[in-house]
Amino acid sequence: MLKKTLGIVTAAVALTALLPMGTAQAATCKGSGCTGKNPQATGCGADARTLKGSRIPPAGGGPAVELRVSPSCSAAWARIQKANSNWRFKIETKKGPTYTEHASPNYPAYTAMVWNSHAYRACVEQYDGAGGSWTCTKWF
Repeated sequence: MLKKTLGIVTAAVALTALLPMGTAQAATCKGSGCTGKNPQATGCGADARTLKGSRIPPAGGGPAVELRVSPSCSAAWARIQKANSNWRFKIETKKGPTYTEHASPNYPAYTAMVWNSHAYRACVEQYDGAGGSWTCTKWF
């Protein structure tokens, strides 16, 4: 009996070693249930992609904002790469909430998610010290 148990344990360990490291977390929300939630904490970032034509820098130059979408979560959010924290960016919807965040000098930053069933876009503010104008992607 001990040999059989050891054989099963050895096989399980061998199979575990063959699994890819960092296996993606299963998404914990879908659709409207993702609105206002963190895309990384919910697992929605695992299958995310940047929408073609959604990366846009502010009119006066600076860090570009981009729209990210998760097919498994039916959700979208805005992301900006590392930049001075004075830069603000947002995701807005035609029929729903707007979420605004500040960039981070240490890591890419992102907004909370919105359900992608309504039109949405990402915007970045032209930083001029006095509150600049917003440059936005087209509506998706």
